Amino acid sequence: MEGVPELEMVPDPRRALAERVYYGWIIVVACLLATTAVYGTSYAFGVFYDVFIAEFHVSRSLLAGVFGMQTALIYVVGVGAGRSVDRYGQRKTAAVSSVLFVVGLIWAAISRSYLELFIAFGLLSAVGMGGLFVVSFATIPLWFEARRGAASGIASAGLGIGMVVFPLGTNVLISSVGWRRSMLGIALAAAVLCFTFTVLFADRPDEVGADPTVEFGDGRSPFETSEIRTDGQAQPTSLETITSARFLFVFLSWVLLSAPVYIVISHIVSYATIIGIGRSEGVLALTTVGVMATVARFGVGSLADRVGRIRTFIASTVVLGAAMIGVALAPTVTVFIGTIVVFGVGYGGCGSLFSPLVADLFGHDDLNTLFAVMSLAFAVAGLTAPPLAGLWFEVSGSYTWAFLITGLGAFVGAGCVAIASRLS
Repeated sequence: MEGVPELEMVPDPRRALAERVYYGWIIVVACLLATTAVYGTSYAFGVFYDVFIAEFHVSRSLLAGVFGMQTALIYVVGVGAGRSVDRYGQRKTAAVSSVLFVVGLIWAAISRSYLELFIAFGLLSAVGMGGLFVVSFATIPLWFEARRGAASGIASAGLGIGMVVFPLGTNVLISSVGWRRSMLGIALAAAVLCFTFTVLFADRPDEVGADPTVEFGDGRSPFETSEIRTDGQAQPTSLETITSARFLFVFLSWVLLSAPVYIVISHIVSYATIIGIGRSEGVLALTTVGVMATVARFGVGSLADRVGRIRTFIASTVVLGAAMIGVALAPTVTVFIGTIVVFGVGYGGCGSLFSPLVADLFGHDDLNTLFAVMSLAFAVAGLTAPPLAGLWFEVSGSYTWAFLITGLGAFVGAGCVAIASRLS
């Protein structure tokens, strides 16, 4: 229209970044922020235990239901989130999930009853966490091929960073400003991280002018989906893949290797106290797992790209299992902490390769859905292993056999992945 100045298009800052660096690495940083927010918030819940018991007049077992529900929902909701990603894209799913996550935390901060806390933190926030979890973990293999292990390791390192930083920061906040303001502080931190994550995100390389041949060379990018494989055969549907023997073997392996992780997270402080090593050493062990898992995620992924990602995943699972057995038999504090260090390395190694393993074994089609369904293994392990370990202690008066059996189970899990890698 005459006399009306033309509106200038606001330049997309993501394109400016894509001109300087392969945009896949920006996606990695974004996913690192999201995993830090999700797992940092989840693991910080334990710091609130005593104040929640005093505030809402509930038992420890009833309060544990909030954390248990949240843990399960992250992975159960992840299946629906995976389908949402395949249909609507990662960025939209991430945005909606971020809003649900933060609103749930704000509601938790102003909760006046246990029921409100359960709905806010155990349900609403968990739904948001499930979407962020799937987007953060399943996206990386779509942007990377040659350096898939390294990229996934860095992106997933937020789990360890959050495990260390959020609980420590929360503990300081509670003692200085009270639990409600502390929860609001967590909500603010999560909002900043998730907002940055969503702003930086891109659904496809061409959306920001990125060149995927940097990673995929002359090969076909995962964003160029096709119903036909290179050998001329039709791609299996997601249902066919999920019900295949290969998928089920990997699923079983994830259950078996996750069981010792959840037992250590939930019982290691009590275990260290009971065997006479000391409660403070148990707390140190929990922190050590987070630190070493973070360090390993930065290094093991790069190693896996050179020596083989499936081979490295199997080796990491074996290391985790051997360390769990070592923890069960540790005669001194030094040996105990030493085996915990090794345990953290094994855990970090597995964690850095979860999504690359799914992509390498099952391809990129419906990757978000496949990864989300596979991640239900974490829910199975999280809901069964800690209670069973506690039950074993109540019956026998010792955790030793629970640690030994789950350690041996990790070896079986490594064998399951080896079998799956040989199945067509």
